[in-house]
Amino acid sequence: QHTPSFESSALPLDTMTDSISKGKSAAGANSDSKFEYAPLDLNALRGQLVRLEDTIIFGFVERAQFKQNPKAYKPDAIHIKGAGGATQFLGSYFSYFLTENEKVHAAMRRYTSPDEHPFTPYSFLPRPVLPELKWPKTLRQPNEKWSFNQKILDFYFKDVLPSLCTQGDDQHYGSSVTCDVALIQALSKRINYGKFVAEIKYRKNKELLRRLRAAKDMKGLRSLITKPDVEEKILQRVRLKAVAYGNPDALNMIDDACTSDNSASTTDNNGKIDKTKAKINPEVIGKLYETIMELTKQVQIKYLLERPLDD
Repeated sequence: QHTPSFESSALPLDTMTDSISKGKSAAGANSDSKFEYAPLDLNALRGQLVRLEDTIIFGFVERAQFKQNPKAYKPDAIHIKGAGGATQFLGSYFSYFLTENEKVHAAMRRYTSPDEHPFTPYSFLPRPVLPELKWPKTLRQPNEKWSFNQKILDFYFKDVLPSLCTQGDDQHYGSSVTCDVALIQALSKRINYGKFVAEIKYRKNKELLRRLRAAKDMKGLRSLITKPDVEEKILQRVRLKAVAYGNPDALNMIDDACTSDNSASTTDNNGKIDKTKAKINPEVIGKLYETIMELTKQVQIKYLLERPLDD
């Protein structure tokens, strides 16, 4: 009996992309040239920040299942061949994975967006293969002088990993750094969204912000962008998500909701979620998120201090 190979049975990639391009979507084949930047909207930004919140907490849960695996972060601790297998890569397993990941993303124009900043130096990244999108000049194109990524890396390796993961080496290096890269990129995006929030606040308080900036009133700037009641709600929500995500009780409650026989309940806590079964400590996650919000405020302050005043 003949078993068809993948090559013979699969639709060739060029044919797939060709058929997609022929099926004109509502956006049109040349949507890049028609790209228009939507006006900044605080409610839309809040929705994006909540989604990033989900991404980050899920990322914490995923990374917590592996040990710290320090070998993955030590240069030359894991032998990695370079291009073509001729030369050995001298950095760490983590830095190799991160750099190769960001090379692909750079080619796809990811790092031309104001909220996206690569951890890899721009000189190591390829130029985008797609046309450049036009962003408001006040939001500025990403550049290495702006980047907060070193602070984010310091936070990740000094605070996040020791808080989430047990010490030791389980040899799950690939799984660990896959989680790491997704997490630090999500953290960077969430923190750099502070630029968008700061732009909205600038537009609503132009005269006041100009006075504070002229007076170099850092305390006044920080007070203007700080909303304690909003921050407390975020921390409460983050702790609740940390309790629920991956918690067996929460999964059982979902199973119960999907079954037609309510008598066949799988929970033993009267529909309540047992915090002790959480995959990650909600109080620890709350503390980590406090730092995330503080870094976001630092981005806002830097943006407000450097934003051109003639727009």
